[in-house]
Amino acid sequence: MSYNVLLPNSQDGWWIYKYYRDSRGSHTDWTERQALLRQQILDVGPEVLCLQEVCELSFQEDFGFLREAGYEILMHEKKGRMRPATCWRPHWQKITAQHKDRSLVVGLQRPGAGLEPTTMFIVNVHLSAGPNADRRLRQVHEALDCVEKEIKKLKMNPAHVPIVFCGDFNSQGATAVRELLTTGEVHPEFRESGDPTEIGQEGKQITSKVKKHGLALFQDAAESGYGRPPATILAQNIADKMLTSDGTLTPEMQQKLDAAFDSCRADHDVLSSDDVERFLLKVNRALGRGSEFRFVQKVYEETGRNELCREDFHALYAAELADGKFWGVEHDMRELVGSGLAKPADGPYELRFDYIYFTGATLKLTGVDQVLSQVQFDHIFGEPYEILPNSWHPSDHLPVIASFGLNGMA
Repeated sequence: MSYNVLLPNSQDGWWIYKYYRDSRGSHTDWTERQALLRQQILDVGPEVLCLQEVCELSFQEDFGFLREAGYEILMHEKKGRMRPATCWRPHWQKITAQHKDRSLVVGLQRPGAGLEPTTMFIVNVHLSAGPNADRRLRQVHEALDCVEKEIKKLKMNPAHVPIVFCGDFNSQGATAVRELLTTGEVHPEFRESGDPTEIGQEGKQITSKVKKHGLALFQDAAESGYGRPPATILAQNIADKMLTSDGTLTPEMQQKLDAAFDSCRADHDVLSSDDVERFLLKVNRALGRGSEFRFVQKVYEETGRNELCREDFHALYAAELADGKFWGVEHDMRELVGSGLAKPADGPYELRFDYIYFTGATLKLTGVDQVLSQVQFDHIFGEPYEILPNSWHPSDHLPVIASFGLNGMA
């Protein structure tokens, strides 16, 4: 089971309420989110669980229920606010662990009854987001290279060892990451396609050198199981309503920002320092936090005036959108003028960023599964067109779940 749980907001992640269409309910608090996660994960009871976006400040408390359920747990040790963590049942023994760039490589071994022990490797990733296809490829290549070296240290054939490579890839379509996993190599002439989130990146060279791995080739579990794999992110359908294909604000977005600016100002043409404080309190619920606050402080420093003009306000939200915070802008517009740009009748924006890949020569796929019921799917794709997260699902991602048996050469 691989699951981007959305950053726990027990000690960090104060902004998580902005992800929700209904941002005022107790379901946005960690207590209720944790209870939902506990039920979802323990109802599945996976042999191996790969989490993404855990918080190093509160991990032991946030996921203590996993230790209580008997899991061994390893969190990524390198710096970073949102880390991967890998958990496994105690009949598996950790024989190696490597902490790489946004990837956690764990070697597990299970003793056999009078037989050779079963050895497998789990790679848990949370790859870089945004227009960083080259870095994502480097991250995956580094992880695969690490696995290959660790297997050779065990004096085993890298092509004969079962490997699961899973997590949040922050990309979809014909990516260089997919090419490397499924074909074993990526050439300089390769170009990505099929990812609508990569605005303006068409034709970009991903690597100047051939990237290869010497492991067995990987298959996409959801693709093998479903044929046409389902989305793992069901978000508000707002991106193209806010930004044009060249990354500039749409006229509709500009009009909404003008209305929001006017709602914040008193009786003058700019937002005074008092107006700005009221604005920040309304959207962030406290002063001194958030990228909006930092943007305001920078404007104050650069202009020498404690006020924001209309152009500053537009630039603030253009920067938010450039960082991919569509959900945050939508929330702020709802708070400031009573409505955002989402049109529920459009249905959710569907993305598939979460994957379980497996080595087809050494593992046999025996099943793929979902945690959501048919009733819950009906809520998302029928009236009233629910999105994730919500009162009954605690993350903006759906988990991906697959079951395997060993092939003969494993």
